[in-house]
Amino acid sequence: MSSPITSISITDVRTFSGIHHAELSRINLLIGNNSVGKSTFMGCLNAIGQMARLTDLDDHTNVFDREPFCMGSFNSIVREGSQSFRVEIGMGQGIFRKFGIDFTGSNSNIPNIEIGLQMLMREKVSKIPPNLSITREISSDHPQHWRFKGPEFQFLLDQSQVSYSQFTSWLSRSVRYGYLPFSGDPSRYMKRAGDPTPKELAAFTKFVNFFHHYFHSSVQSTPITPIIPHMLKRKRQYSVNPIESLCDDVDLSEINRLGRKVGLFNDILVNKYSDDHFEVLVKISDSYHNLIDVGYGVISLLPLIAALSQDSLESLFLLQQPEVHVHPSAQSELIKMIAQSNHAFIIETHSDHIIAWLRILVKEKVIEPSEVAIIFFEQLGKSNPSTCLHQITLDHRANLIGQPPNYREFFMNETSRLLGLVA
Repeated sequence: MSSPITSISITDVRTFSGIHHAELSRINLLIGNNSVGKSTFMGCLNAIGQMARLTDLDDHTNVFDREPFCMGSFNSIVREGSQSFRVEIGMGQGIFRKFGIDFTGSNSNIPNIEIGLQMLMREKVSKIPPNLSITREISSDHPQHWRFKGPEFQFLLDQSQVSYSQFTSWLSRSVRYGYLPFSGDPSRYMKRAGDPTPKELAAFTKFVNFFHHYFHSSVQSTPITPIIPHMLKRKRQYSVNPIESLCDDVDLSEINRLGRKVGLFNDILVNKYSDDHFEVLVKISDSYHNLIDVGYGVISLLPLIAALSQDSLESLFLLQQPEVHVHPSAQSELIKMIAQSNHAFIIETHSDHIIAWLRILVKEKVIEPSEVAIIFFEQLGKSNPSTCLHQITLDHRANLIGQPPNYREFFMNETSRLLGLVA
């Protein structure tokens, strides 16, 4: 599969000053020093990706503040000195080609107010896909309006005609189920809008036709699955089955198959002694041991293995340093398993082994170089630091293309010191 999210642009979020853009492939590595915005990047992508799915959103749920990213609300997300921030993604499937939102702060209980929504629709017939934008217009002497700009129409809607405060809540809760303002009926619009002009009536008709055409069925898009680090706590006994807490449809045989493939364990058993007494046993070599006695490697990868074991549908997985607590040999097997899967991945990593093994798999023609993207996060400045994104790709010989001069500076300096070339 290709990446369901094909690009992302981030504007004025934390360490990202101005607009920063990255193209995404099926397997994406985020690399760079600590505190340069890698987790912020993933949190933004996860939030907008979930919003673009238009699944049961509401005005008060802050999708930016969900585990494992927990970015907080507007004041902790926006870059210092900025009045708004924006995140936009390109999409490889679904009804949108692009989906971007501008946010600002609020004194209300809504964490991030949507002030602008831009959507580039997916159109199979037309060579030029149509745009739709929704802009919030507020003034002291007029009611709040939403301005819709679509192909050959502009329509101004009094927000009192909408049951929700956020654009995405309205799209998720009303539009995708066919509930439009004035029931989409021109006669009701004429009656309640106070004798609209012919131009306004024509704009309303085009507004209704647009939404009926593009939102006539449920929005279908690839699930985005963040893997929460340390989701499974190390305990000798559990009050509930801990494997069932990791995934909805437990298939221990598939979990065991993937565990053996990575080389972490031979078998996992869950013994139930009573309704509130469970023990997880892990077979290493020829012996079973309690989960707490086999180290952190098994427990750190179990959430990912459990998620992969039940996901028959193609998904986009977001992984934060999956190599932590895992031996380099297991890291290599993990990357092989990822490469051979039918899923897409965004992986924040500090491991040279992860990078090296992806390059090996490209060189050995297990995967195509176009399936891999490396995004290098470079910190600029010290007093008010900002982050610059560098897009690095691979050729068919697994050579790096597009890396900045300081991409390997730290490691090169270490090697030079080891060889005695520098003091």
